[in-house]
Amino acid sequence: MAASLEHALTRKPLAARHLLRAPLGIIALSLLTACGGGSGGGNDNDTGGLPPITPAPAILTLTGDSSAEAGDSVGIVASLSELGYNRFEWVQLAGPDVGPLAGNGTAGISFDAKFSGSYRFQLTASNADGDQQVETFDVVVNAGNSAARAQLRADRAVSEGASFSLRLNASDYSGSVNSWRFEQLSGPIATLAEDDSGQPVLFVTAPKVSGDQVITIEGTLETTGGSISDIAYVVVQDRPQVTSEFFCDGDGQYCAKSEPLNNVYSYRDDSPYRDVLAGCVYSNQLTEDNLCTLGTLPVIGMTSNAPSVDQIMDHVLVSHDWMGERFERFLGELDPYGDFANMLRATTAVVISSDVRPSFYWQLTGAIYLDPDSLWLTPEERDVISEIPDYRSGFGSALNFVTPWRYVRNNDYAFYSYNTASRFSRPFYELEADLGSLLYHELAHANDAMSQGKIRSGLDRGDIFFNQAASGSAVNELVTAVSPPLSQELYDLAEVRSRGAEATAQQRAYTPGDIAGFFFPDSANDFYSYTTPWEDTAMLFEETMMSLRYGIERDIAVTNKPTAPTSADDYKVSQGQRGRIGSELIRPRASTAVQYLLPEAWAAADDHLRSIAPVAMCAGEGWGQNLTPACEGQSGLLRFAAPQPSRAAPMPTERPRSFIPPTRF
Repeated sequence: MAASLEHALTRKPLAARHLLRAPLGIIALSLLTACGGGSGGGNDNDTGGLPPITPAPAILTLTGDSSAEAGDSVGIVASLSELGYNRFEWVQLAGPDVGPLAGNGTAGISFDAKFSGSYRFQLTASNADGDQQVETFDVVVNAGNSAARAQLRADRAVSEGASFSLRLNASDYSGSVNSWRFEQLSGPIATLAEDDSGQPVLFVTAPKVSGDQVITIEGTLETTGGSISDIAYVVVQDRPQVTSEFFCDGDGQYCAKSEPLNNVYSYRDDSPYRDVLAGCVYSNQLTEDNLCTLGTLPVIGMTSNAPSVDQIMDHVLVSHDWMGERFERFLGELDPYGDFANMLRATTAVVISSDVRPSFYWQLTGAIYLDPDSLWLTPEERDVISEIPDYRSGFGSALNFVTPWRYVRNNDYAFYSYNTASRFSRPFYELEADLGSLLYHELAHANDAMSQGKIRSGLDRGDIFFNQAASGSAVNELVTAVSPPLSQELYDLAEVRSRGAEATAQQRAYTPGDIAGFFFPDSANDFYSYTTPWEDTAMLFEETMMSLRYGIERDIAVTNKPTAPTSADDYKVSQGQRGRIGSELIRPRASTAVQYLLPEAWAAADDHLRSIAPVAMCAGEGWGQNLTPACEGQSGLLRFAAPQPSRAAPMPTERPRSFIPPTRF
């Protein structure tokens, strides 16, 4: 591991392995066989003159709710007797239509049985060799009464050792919930931990298994009308042995993720990279010895300088079908300037998986990894996304200030926070700002590492992405050369807030006024900019493009840190700004970022930046009251626009929605 870390930190070339010029699907298959725990040595082809033994076919078993009442949440999960099956297609054959299955693409589905009847579902499980196993499952739903029902969401498939969440809610219930509890009923023992935020959410760490195993967990609500319960079925999938020093299952400091990865698959079944995508960018077997060359998985810009949506989708890995469908629709309908298609030229792959949290870009693989929380539209889709908190959530808890941010358009939130328990849907157009801001940020990282100039100059197909990206200068070096942020106090605080360093006595004593005095005279547009030059550049680019393309401005402030906040106005603004990107000290840096990250937009962005006049927030007023900053002559309370009933004005947040594993730069 030490050698790998040295390569990553110093940006030295990593050796390209000729082995990976062969398709990774073949290599992965041999690894699966080797990890299956077979007997010792010997020549497998030597049968001693006996006829060769034909291996028994894999056995597919479906488990779930075979009977239910109308209004119940129904779950079905699949287990297989062999490793290697990673594509799952569910089809409803009979019964009242349940609509799109959010779990499609995985070995577990869940749906609400709204009507009585006889339901039948068929699952086809496939492996890389094209072998298929098919099984059906019947569910009889009887007429139910109008009583309230508990629903533990959602039945699913997970990797052994992985963490996931289950949320318990009551439907058709107008009374109050007094308490709740969770209990595992069957299967190998998992680790259970309840959410400490006062919500009926269970965090589960799946056990290690030898062969797929089904566990059942019961959630019970104690209500004023009595107890109501539901059972969730979870198939814990036996996965190939973890051998990666990059993606790993321990608590190692240098892991890109600290637990086993989801099963993911190529969204396009006919992608030319179908059999190598997962092995190249999202595998627990990814090591320094088997990193993919650009001949195996090229960056998209090596295929086309103007990639089509189809060409981009050939590079997409997902854990669920709907994630790929939503990303494809976004590129087709909400990228009118072609910004995202152009910037995706710098990537090898896009990974969208329910276990990615937070989103990040990784220079080792050249891929971006997206948290699907920015893609869901229905509560059923949201059910399959992990609610495991961002691991940085507790960082900086000893500090006595908050640096909240938000995107606004026409003095209203550009996108809203939806209470998970309320089970609302949201309109597709809201993804424009939510997913758009995330993509501008992550793709800024990608083009920072692999600029269009590097791609145009030609890349060595026999080399790995990391080496080719690390050759020459990065864009952030050019941005840093233009009046870089200088506050050492904020650089030190970023180590606490973003990396988990312990706060010193001096840092714990800083007041919001102290922090505002460090930040606002400096040349960064966000507190997160002090984490690394890569984040500094991405924050400049993200804010500029959101303003240019969508007319959306970014608010940034320093506030107090209330002990038990109940509303956004408990956070009192010490100092804040809207449109900080237009200030004299920051504008040239932002223009430089766009110039090299997205040259096609530079002229328009430079002109637009000159038109932005930063607006000061009202000191002493609440964060919510400052949604319409106008500090002279009118009360902030009169200026606050109430949110629509179906969605909520978000509580202040300072958690950035992206992160680069620090060992890669």
